[in-house]
Parts: sequence; C-alpha cells; structure tokens
Amino acid sequence: MPVLKVYQHGITAGIPPMKNDHPRAKRGNVIGWTEKATRANVAFLRSVYLPELHGLGFAVTLTLRDCPATSDDWHKLRRAFLMRMNRAGMVRAHWVTEWQRRGVPHLHGAVYFPEPADASDYIRYHSAIEGHWMAVAGAYGAQRWAQHVKPITDALGWFQYVAKHAARGVLHYQRNSENMPKGWEKTGRVWGYVGTWPRRDAIQIELSQQGYWRFRRIVRAWRMADARRSGDSYRIRQAKTMLQDSDRARCEVRGVSEWMPQSLTLTVLDHLAASGYSVVN
Repeated sequence: MPVLKVYQHGITAGIPPMKNDHPRAKRGNVIGWTEKATRANVAFLRSVYLPELHGLGFAVTLTLRDCPATSDDWHKLRRAFLMRMNRAGMVRAHWVTEWQRRGVPHLHGAVYFPEPADASDYIRYHSAIEGHWMAVAGAYGAQRWAQHVKPITDALGWFQYVAKHAARGVLHYQRNSENMPKGWEKTGRVWGYVGTWPRRDAIQIELSQQGYWRFRRIVRAWRMADARRSGDSYRIRQAKTMLQDSDRARCEVRGVSEWMPQSLTLTVLDHLAASGYSVVN
C-alpha cells in the first residue's frame, strides 16, 4: 500500500517494496554526496519545528582559496571552527560541505546564537563567525571579503535558506563527485548538525492506490503553480515531467518528494478522505 510521510515542511510518498531481504553492504568510507545522504539531510531539515526555533540565526557561506591536502584536514578545520563557535555562545548549527568547480571545498550553514540583548550582541555574533573562520582557515588563504554571513530575519528566511540548499541533488555541480578535490580518498560526512534543534517526527499515512495517484496529481499541480510564482523555468520543467516515465509500470509506482507545507498536505488528505479514498493514519 502506498505510504506518505508528512513532515513539517514537506512530504515524501511512494510504494514500499513487497520484500526487502537483500544482504546489507558493510559501511565503508563516505565518498562525496550520495542519494542516501541527500535524503537524510532533507528529512532533517523538513522536520525542524519553526515555532520553537528561537534565537538569532545567520546563514553562512565560508570559503577557502587553497584546498586542504586531505579530507581529514578539512574536518579538523570544520571542527575547530565549531568549537570556537561554541565558546562564542552558539546554541546550534547546521552545515553542509560542497565543492566549487575548481575542486575546493566550502561550508554552507546556519549558525544560531541566543536572542541578542541589544545591537552590540548582533555585531559581536556576526564578527565572531567571520573572525573565527579566518583564524582557522587563514592558513588556506581564506579572505574576509569572500565570506558571506547574513542574518536569518524570521522563520520564513530560515525555510527559504534550507529549501534552496537542500533541493540540490547529487548531480548539482557543487555536489558532483567530478568536482571533489583531487587526491581525497574519502570525504567523510558531508552534512551534519550540532546543538538542540526543535523537531517533529513525520506523520505516516497509508493511502489506497487510487488515492495515491490522485494525491500525486494534486502535488504536481501545486508544484507547477509554486514554480510559476517563482519564475524559475527549470522548476517549471521539472514540475511538468515529475510523474512521466516511458515505462507504464514504473510510472504507476513513481514516488514524489516535495517542499509542501504540512497544513496544506493535511488539508489535501482531508479532501481525499471526504471524496471516498482510503486515508489511514
């Protein structure tokens, strides 16, 4: 039976395999972004409960000029930066590692501090991010002008930030293995979070087959309208073809994953139930 997972800021829907007894591969070295890593990062971000996301947040992009010789050097740099942020008063952070076309890693993230008492706290937090990054990354040619630190002014700002970066798949040039630094035998973890994040588990719903197909069409229509509002031609093309497949059998079971508000998803499910489709929590 088709299964839908309703997160705070998105949904996934699909038909689970009838049998899943294949042998599990042993966990090896992490080499760049994978579909699994991307799904896990998106699931985390979609589960964040915005009404309890308090504090002053900054969206950051932190760069280097020169590439660390190994991934271990990069992870030492990142850990040193986060330790400095802890001492500066940070309460939580989320980060992802991506690469420029020239094969040098950079850090995207969100860093949160307590609510500022006055303007001096804002200036101190902002300066701490740039200053501590320069302290740990200066050996790799980091320049202050190349760092980007912007305040997340409200919950919507946070959502827009995470949606932009979480929507990237493994084929995006900043995550593509072809742009990984030369000589790195492994990358280690490519995303993570620290501190306390307010989260809510996904609500799991089972749909009838007919209800699932109807739900997918509604999601496609919403995605198309949302893409047209944004004016993004790439998203519009994606929305048009999201359910298409040359194989009829694959088309019927094709899943969906979308940044769709939970309140809207639940309203759609209420509509399907009222229309006679089976909707089971």
